[in-house]
This record gives sequence, C-alpha cells and structure tokens, in this order.
Amino acid sequence: MTSDSLLIGIDVGGTNTDSVLLDPSSFGTENRGVLAFHKAATTADVSDGISSALNHLFEDTHKYKKLDVLAITIGTTHFINAVIEQDTARLQPVAVLRLCGPYSKGSYPFSDFPPSLTRILKGYVGYVNGGNRVDGSKIQQLDESAILEHARKIKDLGIKAVAIVGIFSIIDKTQENRAVELVRLVIGDANIVASHEVSGIGFLARENASILNASIMAFAGKIIHSFTTSVRKLGFHCPILLTQNDGTVLTIEEARNAPIRTFSSGATNSMRGASFLCSREEATNGKSIMVVDVGGTTTDVGLLLPNGFPRQVSSHSVVGGVRMNFSMPHVESIGLGGGSIVRQVDGKVTIGPDSVGSDIITRGLVFGGDTTTATDVTLAAGSRSDDQSFKLGTVPVDKISQKFSNDYVASFSAALKHKLEMVIDRMRTSPDPLPVLLVGGGSFIAPLELDGASVVLRPPYYQVANAIGAAMGKLSALIQKIENLNHMGEKEAVIDRLTKQVTAEIVAKGALEESVKVVDLMYDPVPYVDRAYSFEIKVVGDVDYERVRAAYNSITSETKAEDDVYEGSSIYKQSKDLKEIVDEAELIDHESYTPLVNEDKEWIISETDLDYIRIGTYILGCGGGGTPFPIYLEMRNMIRDGAIIRVVSIENAHKKTEGKGTYVSVGFAGSPTVSDEQLTGDELVDACDALFKYINRTADGVFALEIGGGNGFMGMYLGSSTQLNIPVIDADLMGRAYPTHSQILPCALNEESVLEITSVSDGNGNKFLITLAQDDTYVEKMMRAALSQVGCHVGVVNTPMTSDDLVSETVHHSISTAWRIGKAVNLARQRTHFDQLSKYILNSVGGASAGREIFAGKIIGVEKKLFMGHVYGEVIIENENKDKLKIPFKNENIVAELQKAGSSEWETICSVPDLISVSYADSGEACGTPDYRYGLMVFVIAFAPNDLWISTEKSLAVGGPKGFGPAFEHIEYKPVGKYYKPVSVIDEYYRG
Repeated sequence: MTSDSLLIGIDVGGTNTDSVLLDPSSFGTENRGVLAFHKAATTADVSDGISSALNHLFEDTHKYKKLDVLAITIGTTHFINAVIEQDTARLQPVAVLRLCGPYSKGSYPFSDFPPSLTRILKGYVGYVNGGNRVDGSKIQQLDESAILEHARKIKDLGIKAVAIVGIFSIIDKTQENRAVELVRLVIGDANIVASHEVSGIGFLARENASILNASIMAFAGKIIHSFTTSVRKLGFHCPILLTQNDGTVLTIEEARNAPIRTFSSGATNSMRGASFLCSREEATNGKSIMVVDVGGTTTDVGLLLPNGFPRQVSSHSVVGGVRMNFSMPHVESIGLGGGSIVRQVDGKVTIGPDSVGSDIITRGLVFGGDTTTATDVTLAAGSRSDDQSFKLGTVPVDKISQKFSNDYVASFSAALKHKLEMVIDRMRTSPDPLPVLLVGGGSFIAPLELDGASVVLRPPYYQVANAIGAAMGKLSALIQKIENLNHMGEKEAVIDRLTKQVTAEIVAKGALEESVKVVDLMYDPVPYVDRAYSFEIKVVGDVDYERVRAAYNSITSETKAEDDVYEGSSIYKQSKDLKEIVDEAELIDHESYTPLVNEDKEWIISETDLDYIRIGTYILGCGGGGTPFPIYLEMRNMIRDGAIIRVVSIENAHKKTEGKGTYVSVGFAGSPTVSDEQLTGDELVDACDALFKYINRTADGVFALEIGGGNGFMGMYLGSSTQLNIPVIDADLMGRAYPTHSQILPCALNEESVLEITSVSDGNGNKFLITLAQDDTYVEKMMRAALSQVGCHVGVVNTPMTSDDLVSETVHHSISTAWRIGKAVNLARQRTHFDQLSKYILNSVGGASAGREIFAGKIIGVEKKLFMGHVYGEVIIENENKDKLKIPFKNENIVAELQKAGSSEWETICSVPDLISVSYADSGEACGTPDYRYGLMVFVIAFAPNDLWISTEKSLAVGGPKGFGPAFEHIEYKPVGKYYKPVSVIDEYYRG
C-alpha cells in the first residue's frame, strides 16, 4: 500500500454520523494516521448525510485527492433500526417455504416473533416434502411441482421476499438451491434467501434470521444504492464496504444479499477502533481489553479479545424480539451517558437511567437549561477544566460549579464509578485486572481510575473510534460442516481440508491470501450419531483493495442504468416519536400470577405455565435432555390455537380409575443436535398408535419418561386435546434427565426386566416394536442400533404401567417441580435479584437443606468426545480465588470435583444421583452440556434426588456413579442434601 493510498470510515448512527480520513502509512505515528475527522447529526436524507461527511473530510486536507482513497467503509444502524422500530416503510412481507417433509408443522414460521412484527412480516407459509437427515441422507425427495405451485400463489399475492428453509440444509444445500431456482422461474424479481447462506444449525433460529434478512433486502438495496450514488457523484471511484457484526467487512454485493450481518456492527466498530487507537500502548498489547463506549444516553461495554475482535454471544442473539443464531458481539448496555439526569433523593445522588439525550443543548445546565446532567456535574467538578476537549456549553463552568457542594460532587463521582465498575465486572472473564479503554462522545464523564482495571486509557480521537473501527475492517469467511470420522486421527485432516476450503472462499471475496488466518475453530461430537462431528472454522484476511475495486466497478457499472429510478428519491430515517416499541403481549406479574385449577382438580396449562416449565425442565436436565425451547414454542402455538392440556395428580388419577388405570410414559430418544434442527412431527402419535394396536387397548393417562430437558414436555404434548386428549399425570420416571433409556425408576426398582414392549417411530413412516430382550439394557442397545438408520431421532412409548406401579415407581409432582423452579427464576429476575438466582432456585426445591450452590465462576475449559452415541467430556470452571470445579459428563453431569487454588488434588464434592445443574449467571437459565463454551459466566447448584434413587442397592447402582461406567465406580455417593416432596401445584391452587 503506498503512502498516498487513503481509507475512509463512516459510522451512520441514529443520532450522529462520524467520519474519518486515514493514511495507513502513518498508522505508527502519534496521530495514528488520522488526517481529518468529523462528527455531525445524522440527517433524515441518508445520501445527504454521507455526502456532507465526505466533503467535510477534505475541507482542510487539500493536498489529498479523492482518487487517493482506496475504500470507503460504512457502518450503519439503518437495517437493525428497521426491525426494532417495526417500520412498514422499510420491511417487506415474507413468504416462507419449508423443505421439511412430515416435520416441524407445529412450530410454524413466525411463531416466536412479537405479534406486531408478525403482522408486518407474515406473508405466506408453505410446507414442502424434502429435507435432509443429520447423516446427509434425504428425509424425502424435493417435491418440485409443489415448489412451483407455492411460487405461483406467492406471486399472485404480490410478495417479493421469499425465505427457503430446509432441514439440515447446512449439511447439504442442494435442495435449497434447487428451490431457489424454481421460485426464480416464477418470480424473477423476488429477493430470495436460502437459509444455509444466513446461519448455522438450529432450524427455528436460522429460519428467523432468514425471514428478517429477506424482509430488509429491498430496503438494503436502496440504502446501498444511495451510498454508492452519493460516493460516485462526489468523484470517488473506490469500492464501498459495509461493516458487519463480527468486526469484519462485507462487499456491497454481500451486504445486498445478507444485510442482516450488519445488524450489530456499531458496537463492534467502536471496539475495533479503540483497539487500533491504543495499539501503541504497551499496557494493551496481546491482552483482552474492556472497551467502554459512552454516548449521550447509554454506555456499551464489550470485551475485545487478543485477536483484535470482540467476544461474541455464546449461542443465540435476540434482535427486535426475534431469536436468531448468528454471531453478534457480546455487549452489555447501561443507562449512563453524558445526558443522564442526575438527582439527589434523601441525600443520595443517582445518575440515570433516563437521559435528556440530544436535548442536552437546550436542557443541560451548561447550555442554560434547568436539568442537571452527568455532563454538568463532571464539568463542574473541575477535574478536567484545563482540557480543551471538555470546554462545552454556553454557561461558564465556574458558575455551574457553585450549584454543587463538595459532598454532592463526591457522591456523584462515587455513584458514577460504581456503575461503571459493576458493568465491567459483569463482562470480565477473569478476576485479573485488565485494560479499560474509554471511547465515545460522552466518555469524558468517566473517571481515569476504576477498580479492576490495570489501566484506564482514553485514546486520541476517542470521539470517532467507531468510524476508525469501520475503516480498519478485514474480510472474513465462515464454514460449518458435519463430518463423519472413522477415527479421531482424521480430525486434523478434516480441519486442514475445511481450512483450505474456507480460505479459498475468502480469497475469492477479495482477501490477500498471505494475510488469511484462522481466528476461530470449534469441533464437537454430535450425540447419538456414530462418528459424526460438527466443525466450525472462521478466517479473516486483509482486503486486497485493487481486486475489490475491480469487482466493485464491474458491479456498479451494471447498476448505472438504475440511476434514473432512484434519482431525486431519498431514503429517509423514519421516526415514530416513540421511545420504544412495546409488544402487545400481556406482561406477567410473577408475584401475583395464579395457575388455573378447575373444579375437577385439573390444572389447565397456560402460556405462562409453559414458560415456567421450560426454564425448570432444562435446569432439571442436569446438562442433558436437550433444549426445551422448540417443543415449548410448538405447545405455546397449540394453546394459542385453542388446545387444552389437563394435568392431574397421581392421587386423583388413581382415584378416578379406582386403581385400575393404565398409563404410558413417552419421550424422544436420539441426538439433541437433531432435535434442534428436525422439529417434531407425528413420531409420538405414531408410536402410540402402534403400541395400542398391539396391546388392543388405549391408555387412561400419559406422562413424560423424564422431566429433564425437552422430554419434560412430551407427556403434555401427547395428552393435549389436539392429540390423544387424555389426562397428563404430574409425574415422570426420573425426576431429572439420564442418558440411557434403562435409567428409569421401574428398571432401577425391579430385579426383573420391565420394558416388555417399547414402541418406536421416526414419524416418517417407519415404526417398530421391541417385544423381547434379554434385559432392559438390551432394549436400549437395540433402539440405539435402529436410531442410526432413521435419522438419530425417534419417538418412544414405553410399556403401559398399572395404577399401582404409577404410585410406587414414579417421581410425583415433577411438572410442579419444574414449574416452581421456573417461577423462582422469573421472580428473582423481576425483583432484580440476579445475585441470588441460585438461592431462589434452591428454595423452590426445598431450601438450604435440600442442596446448595457449590460453585460460581467462568468456564475455562471444555473437552468432548463421542463414544457409543453419547457425548462424554468435562467442563472446568474457575472462580476469582483460582479454585476450580471439574464436572465430567455423559450427556448429563455426573460428578463435581473441587480443586483448591495451589493444590493438585481434586476432591469429589457431589455426584449422581444428586442433580448437578449449571446455569448462566446473568439469567439463571440452564446451560446444557452442548452449550458449554469458554468464557461463559455460570453458577452450579446441586440438590437431592427423589428418595427412590437411594432406596435400594440396585437403584443407587443404576442412578449413581456406577451407572456411568468403570471410570466412576470408585466414587462413593454422599448426599448433598435432603429430598423434600414438592407440593403439587394442583393441591396448592385448587379452590373447589
């Protein structure tokens, strides 16, 4: 790159547009290569704002020419704002075509969108035969005639945005690509999104991201055209790049096709810019850095990793109330900024969270207004009055300072410092002090000393760090694959092959090949899928501006003919004069919420009940059982569509059948990875039909075979009025989740085999009965052998139980237990008692004598391997004192071993059958074994199992350490607490 090759960065925010002109040849100098910068209010006409920003940069730098600019990189919030503001002028209705065969129809598209956004976006939904299995085989062949028929209907509706989503399309994109071709034949001018190009495994989250992407593509095209037109008219002939969520950049062609990737680039730009500005500081080199971006209303805090890119959210992200699974920076925001309103109540000074925002120029004291803001008190304190950067306002600071006593200023400073230290502490991944960088227009209010910071720096040009970060962007590429390994020795060869493949992809985009490096590499075994591993590799590389310029000129020359269409039209920043969009969904007061128990002592499940049970079942899963979210969503849809779910107690069921009833336990067997992608169909209904035909009778009630994880919902699902329409028993066979089908209480409490008949179905026309086995463990082995041939996910219905066995061989009130745990978590959050989440959960299962919080800290290590279909591994968590907790797991957590700081010894502090559950520290919700990732902040609780698990030598052998193999046979079980029989929700709330 020559010295006369310049870069421009522009960050178009909702309030301000920041721009900067950089000389890369001077990056190592005192001015960091900054030739000019400009900050101005964002204009309603976006193209005017861009033009103004570019013109200002060259006003005082006449020796530089526009032809010297290699690239203009723009970060914009326009696309995410369109979703958050639910702006009908910028969002198009979307038609969704699922390639799903017999699956997923209960969890229909738009299910978890806010209702107001659904009304804007939901245009058409179609289900088509097709889809892949986890091993790459086809669920069904693609029905091309159905695709064409749906396309004609979509065209007749005038819909121009289409999202095509196929099961496991991330493994084989053939069907999705063919569907795109077919829709294009009918609707040639449609914006069509294939989900495999948007994000990875996780059907609903990928579909949601695809829908949003399709909806904003037309608007994105106009915005991008507006950008290119403005730049071209000003005499620039360089390419335009757009920043994306992970700190890298997109070409305009990529941005047109995937505008969703720009959704959270603003915070990323600030972090990347801050890192660059402090690159000469020895205190920050090669270290994780906390970046604090202070604006007028909020402060955004994020962690910049040593590789120069922000730490990303662990799994899912939420934008505008929509849950998605693509990468976004992990940023925490608090209501603190230069415009935050300062009050004194009962002698205590408070700051925010409300702010005067951009009205500070009329309402702030330093501007002659009557509202005390953080800016006013900071300037009045006089600590920075000698710095010209802080000469603000129209009223002399000396006059303002007279309004505040020394005690007032001291109290303000202490409150401000505490707010910043608390949010930094929540974001840190280690107790060690780390550098803190202050950026943003409001960062002058922040102190230069903070507890937990090794150093606090405010770099030069901190006001426009976001624009600088935009200009410094690199290209990136990501590959996600599921591969079959004959042996672990093949792993490195697969990684090498995929790395070469993704490197070729990024070079084709315009990266310099010699600069490409791997910044993220993950591989995990896929549970229950023999030899299958999921790989994810991400690479970044420097932009080859000459090649990108050539590609850009080719693209823009093709669109010059469109200029007349857009000439004179403006893309306006819409304003609804609303502080926020409030979802119409009823807000629940968890303090006063009362479930409905009718006169027949039937608990009628509501949406709120389902949400409580969703949280509780995953915590009871002890790391396993799979996420309940997909089945929760399907059952919420069922209730909204009128389904009735009647839960009854064992005592009432026994009484109503006079002790002569029969009851079936139901659930799914297979891989959680599959269940998150291949959503339920008719597996359980088919398995029940096969069983009932074989035994020539039906059942009087149904219940879950395990309450832990997604299976905890299956009794309610099958018993609903839209399925079997029979009572759901408040019970299960485990009281938790276990990895094998034979680890249920009937097997543990009986010497003889009890699984006489087991019915299995894949919901795709394949059913079979297991009617004879040597013992119960062989039922498990036969079922696992069949699993691999039918997609590694099947519905299972067990041998019917008698009424007497239901009473003596199940965990009573397990749905009630899950409900109480979920309500406890919601109560803690409603009361903002986040530091007491573990206490609330434990109180819901019996209190301090039932169990305890055994550890809290950050995950610092995860290892996983696949054996006989199960994921074995261990997670290591470290606290601030450098103590460590190690939890080995076999799908579910097995034992907890503590190592004190400075010691080499590991002490077993609890084990199965005690329930060992890991939860996210910031929400209290369960962190399952598939979710274990480095850097997550978690707490670990352990509490007592149902007494039946320790009632006999065999039951302890089945459910205790010995039940998990030779590696754990030496562990002696020592109870962590006492089991308390939960109070039934029915008994507590029945008013008959």
